[in-house]
Amino acid sequence: MEDGGLRVRAVADEYYITFVVACLVLVVLGGFLVYGAYGQTNERTEATVTTEVVWTSAGQFTHQATVINDTQVFAEGETLDNRSAYFRKIAPRLNGTFVYNYTADSGELTAETSLQLRVRSVDRESESPREYWRIERQLDQVTVTLAPDESTRVSFSQNVSQVAREIERIQTQLGTSAGTTETTILASVELNGTRNSQRVSTNRTYSLPLTIKNDLYRVNDSGPVLEQGERTVRDSQTVVVEAGPVWRYGGPLAVLAGLVGLVGLAYGRYSGQLPVTEHERAYLDYRSDRVEFDEWITEATFPAGRVEDAETSIETMSLSGLVDLAIDTDHRVIEVTDGESYLVLDGDVVYYYDAPTLSAAGDPLEPSDAVASTSDSETAVEQQSEQERDGGATPEAGADTDSQTVFDRLHKRADLGDNDASGSDGTSVESDADETDGDADESQIDADEN
Repeated sequence: MEDGGLRVRAVADEYYITFVVACLVLVVLGGFLVYGAYGQTNERTEATVTTEVVWTSAGQFTHQATVINDTQVFAEGETLDNRSAYFRKIAPRLNGTFVYNYTADSGELTAETSLQLRVRSVDRESESPREYWRIERQLDQVTVTLAPDESTRVSFSQNVSQVAREIERIQTQLGTSAGTTETTILASVELNGTRNSQRVSTNRTYSLPLTIKNDLYRVNDSGPVLEQGERTVRDSQTVVVEAGPVWRYGGPLAVLAGLVGLVGLAYGRYSGQLPVTEHERAYLDYRSDRVEFDEWITEATFPAGRVEDAETSIETMSLSGLVDLAIDTDHRVIEVTDGESYLVLDGDVVYYYDAPTLSAAGDPLEPSDAVASTSDSETAVEQQSEQERDGGATPEAGADTDSQTVFDRLHKRADLGDNDASGSDGTSVESDADETDGDADESQIDADEN
């Protein structure tokens, strides 16, 4: 767009103060970001909360059964260790050991461990379990004093087939087998003393459930039961906070953009290249009107005959005004092919508008090839000046002065003038010249006779 550079200048000139303030704000904002990113060390205090294990304890059962009857798959006297199921016929007695130990930084605990067999019938189908009957039998009891990492062991031995027969006897006595029979070996550990300088007085219970079937019994060992004590450790530390990319890169870019803008605006203002003249503003208004009213304008060749026959010519001050007249008179606006003249022909009246031209040499933001847009009109004006100096006259010399001026201007821009047309007819010009020469010769003869 040829007037792009001029429009930039016009906007910059009109809002010069606004652009200067915006550039200053960019410089200040960029300086603040640069200082925040590079001019100081950003630190923050972070609070950390960690959980630390200060003691642990473990209770675990081990169990085995010895084969008492020689079979094809198991030999008599063979020990079956930690199996999930044992055969009642060949290994009816379950032997086992309960082990308890703990770890801590310091401590001394008295551990009283007792083992007992509990058999009971419970109805678990109801919302709250209902116990029908229960028997308990003490198996063993041991009391020891334990330091950290020391263990206490308590052994047991129970004939499971004998327990099964006892259950059958109780059910026969009661006359019912209601409920679910549960057989469990319980280990109860009562602890007293200190651990990590903290007073301890507690009781823990561990269980080894047995499921007795007709031919075998299952040991439902869930493995070691672990417990631990924890304490919360709160700490704080100072960490360096790295500035984000907006601070590290946006700050310098904002400062650079602001400084470049200020230098450019100052240079343009004080070198005289930024201010826009009234002629240039008129040209911008014309170009805006040309785009806005394009649908009302038609390009055409210069209608020389209509202009010659016109009795009145009226010049408008803007293209928009000419378009208003075209709308009022219900005519089209004719753009002469030179792109600088616009006409509205309404009977014997010619409304016209001469578009202002823009010299690219006067606009530092315009490309150099834009000069070509004004060369044709400048050539036409020079030709007109030469004709006037040579004394040339047009056939319309006797016409009205205003109409003649309008006609000459439009006529010569379109290169359709009657002078050019007659100049192409060499016969007419030579005839006038011969008559002039003849008159001159006759005058010379009369002078000689006298």
